[in-house]
Amino acid sequence: MSGTAQAEGQAMRFDLESLRMFAAVVEQGSIAAASQATHIVPSAVSRRISELERDVGMPLFERHSRGARPTPAGQTLYRHARRIFEQCEQAEGELDEYSQGVRGHVRLSVNFTAMVHYLPPALHRFLSSNRAIKIDLIEKTSDVVMRMVENGTVDFGICAVTEPAARLTCVPYRVDRLFVVVPAGHRYADRASLRFEEVLDEDFVGMQDGASIYTLSQRGAALHGRRLKLRIQVTCFEAVRNMVAVGMGVGLLPEIGIPADMPGLVRIALDEPWAQRWLHIVYRDLDALPAAARLLIEQLGPANLESSHSLAAG
Repeated sequence: MSGTAQAEGQAMRFDLESLRMFAAVVEQGSIAAASQATHIVPSAVSRRISELERDVGMPLFERHSRGARPTPAGQTLYRHARRIFEQCEQAEGELDEYSQGVRGHVRLSVNFTAMVHYLPPALHRFLSSNRAIKIDLIEKTSDVVMRMVENGTVDFGICAVTEPAARLTCVPYRVDRLFVVVPAGHRYADRASLRFEEVLDEDFVGMQDGASIYTLSQRGAALHGRRLKLRIQVTCFEAVRNMVAVGMGVGLLPEIGIPADMPGLVRIALDEPWAQRWLHIVYRDLDALPAAARLLIEQLGPANLESSHSLAAG
């Protein structure tokens, strides 16, 4: 069809095999090289490319003496083609799992706290009673978990929500409190509680960028017109504890991440409204989720799915 026909609203229809030949020409740099890579005669490859160009109503390649280079339109089509191939491979993999008896597949991304402290027993119970379900579990910082849910990389996530998110529903899952941790013998070691502004002159052992505790502590400092004196950033609670215990600075940790018998470390209640940190189950559309994902959300134990609240951007 012509470009005029496309402009009048006729839908483009792409043949998967033609897209594969098109991608091969982009990747190999010429029709001849694509022919060798796909084991298809050059005339057939060339015909498929011509048909694609006719269907989209514009050139997809700039031909030159050394081969073919994609036009801007060709580059755009190639990006979409790669996504289509990846989705096809994913579908083939999941269908293959069904043929082997796996009747459900859940993709889940969670933050460190959920991964280490809350999910192991819950997932063990779930999988023990749902042996035909497979779970892919990915541990990321809370901000990455949110992005993965938003773009559909995972079915749902569990994280600390520090920013409003459009189109996401957030169900309260667990709550913990943040504590200041200081080395034994520190000038604040005998305090029962601390305001955050009282520790802003101290060196900080902080979590990595994107972790909810890092975001909350940065905001807490900004409320007082200050910035954290970050001495070092680490990726797990154990590293925070160890660095603080040897005198590298002070830190913030959730109560669940502080062993009661940690030598050389003292925990002090953080006296701030934001010291109570909620973890949420986060998803886009409950009804659109695979049945296995919905079942897992129900069994993870949020108080009531009807009490969930959408966080609107603003």
